[in-house]
Amino acid sequence: MTEKQILSYIFLKYAMGAILLYFIIDIVGLEGWGIFPLLFAFLATKDFVQGTRLADSYFKIRKNRDK
Repeated sequence: MTEKQILSYIFLKYAMGAILLYFIIDIVGLEGWGIFPLLFAFLATKDFVQGTRLADSYFKIRKNRDK
C-alpha cells in the first residue's frame, strides 16, 4: 500500500464511524435503543478503533522511516 492509500483508508474508517454515530443518535432519538442502534454502535466503535490503530501504526512507521 502506498502512503496515500493508507491515509485514505484511515480517513474512510473515521468517516464511516462518524456516519454510523449520526445514525445511532437519530434512531435512538426516534425509537429508542433496539437491535439496529446496538449493531451500529458496535460497528462505529470498531471503525474508530481500527482507524486509530492504523493511524498509530502509520505514524510509527513514518517516524522510523524518517530517521
